[in-house]
Amino acid sequence: MRELSMADIKHVLYGCAILGTGGGGSLQKGIEEVESVLDGRMVKMISVDEIEDKDIIACPYYVGSISPRDEISLKDLPVKHEFPSVESFQMLQSYMRTSFKAVVPTELGGGNTAVAFQVAALLDIPVVDADPVGRAVPEVQHTSFYLKAVPMVPFSLCNEFGDKLIVTSISSDEQAEEIVRAVAVASNNKVGVTSHPVVGKVFRESIVPGTLTLAWRVSRERENALKTGIDPVKNVVRALNGFLVFEGIALADAAWQDKGGFTYGEMKLEGTGKWKGHEMKIWFKNENLVSWIDGKPYVTSPDLIILLNKDDASPVINPYLKEGQKVSVVASPAPDMWRTPEAVELLGPRHFGFEIEFVPVERRVSNAL
Repeated sequence: MRELSMADIKHVLYGCAILGTGGGGSLQKGIEEVESVLDGRMVKMISVDEIEDKDIIACPYYVGSISPRDEISLKDLPVKHEFPSVESFQMLQSYMRTSFKAVVPTELGGGNTAVAFQVAALLDIPVVDADPVGRAVPEVQHTSFYLKAVPMVPFSLCNEFGDKLIVTSISSDEQAEEIVRAVAVASNNKVGVTSHPVVGKVFRESIVPGTLTLAWRVSRERENALKTGIDPVKNVVRALNGFLVFEGIALADAAWQDKGGFTYGEMKLEGTGKWKGHEMKIWFKNENLVSWIDGKPYVTSPDLIILLNKDDASPVINPYLKEGQKVSVVASPAPDMWRTPEAVELLGPRHFGFEIEFVPVERRVSNAL
């Protein structure tokens, strides 16, 4: 067990924002939400190995969208819950007549990882140093729990207006995605969810361990570089065991639209340095998922495509890339469990409608420019 201060948590969240591949929620809001409840206390973080066989773990998070909110239809509704994620967590405990041993983030991102810390702080339970993906992902079925056939149900939903649901049975995780996303759109674009209550023995076999420590290390390496005058992008690449795959300037603001509660779009970069004369395009559905160089497929999910501001290695969050912005594109291998045929089918380019074969980033880079 390790106790984390707010300074430690900021490093974790900053690293998660980098690992979030353009998604995972707002880093600034995530930090503010944890700071608002921590009040000088420490948050306990435990390793996967500290989970006992009969312990029950659950994932609290938010599902939402950045689409314009319908102020007219919602303006007269009073806010009843300041922390819908905490309410959903407690709802599920009550329904199951149990107490959850710990929380685990549903993904890595500045916003959604913060939810786990907020719940842990308010309920005085530990956070597990793990997550089910090793990155941020657009759909609720994009988890290692799905790959390991761990059921999502029962799961709970709560919005700020006090609307509450417990879902006890579902035809598929894909259908759960449709239901949760629809509730989010009807809930001021944000609904608190707690899902995947799972016993420790199964949990240990179904999770990506050590990801919060990795995020902390990525952020610390970036900070150390900035303090010592070293290129921070190189330090981030080293901490990720990743690759610098492109550098360039945004040719235009990111082109995007909100559809069905997802943020879809693409970014185009004009190469600089060794990439001068080449162009990179990146497609995102909340997160960066598919890329091309000069029209040819390049790095794709499940591997991580990370945009960093070139000067300080701060993460570029979708869809906020601006024309003329100088960026470095970093790619990092996905965790091993996300490179199996089943995982590639779930999170690879074909899942998103692209007839592109997933090729591991290390092979893509070896055949690159």
